Amino acid sequence: MDNGMDRGLDPAVVKRVRRDLAELGSDVSSAPDVPPDVTARVVAALRAEPAHSVRRPPLRRLQMIGLVVGLGAALTGGVVGAAMLARAPAPTLSLGPTAQQITVSRPATVIPLPESRIVALLSQPPDYGPLSDAARRESCLDGLGYAAGTTVLGARPLDMHGRPAVLMLLPGDTPEAVVAKVVEPNCSAAHTGLLADTVVSRP
Repeated sequence: MDNGMDRGLDPAVVKRVRRDLAELGSDVSSAPDVPPDVTARVVAALRAEPAHSVRRPPLRRLQMIGLVVGLGAALTGGVVGAAMLARAPAPTLSLGPTAQQITVSRPATVIPLPESRIVALLSQPPDYGPLSDAARRESCLDGLGYAAGTTVLGARPLDMHGRPAVLMLLPGDTPEAVVAKVVEPNCSAAHTGLLADTVVSRP
């Protein structure tokens, strides 16, 4: 029988490996403690190794050293990996699209009348349509930012690109300027429903 089977491991090598493992295990900053059941399985596997020497040739000294070092490295890697997963930051929840990512379709803002026909309303009696009620019209003007008693220079119902509306002509910042505003039929101080506005000049 080969004498190498009786010599076993080099005590100096085994001592060095045990010392390195002990130092790694005592370093609390490297990783959490190894679970007891994992340690028990490794120790049981090492202790059971001599029992199989009759049925198969024992591992040579270098192979045994490699086995011990490999088990230690695998165990250390598993523990460090678990520690990194435990310390990983939680994923940031998406708060959905921002205001810049949302595209809101805005209503048409161009009055579907040429300026000449808008100015022509200044010489015609105002037709307020749904805003014929004075109180309701005053509420609408208040919502548009005009003081009570503001004179409406001209008005007429209007089809605003398929939507019913009312066009009103109001005084501008200068005597020559006229502000044309198109509002929804239910215009009020709480909700004017302003669809379009522009400034035209008196002839």
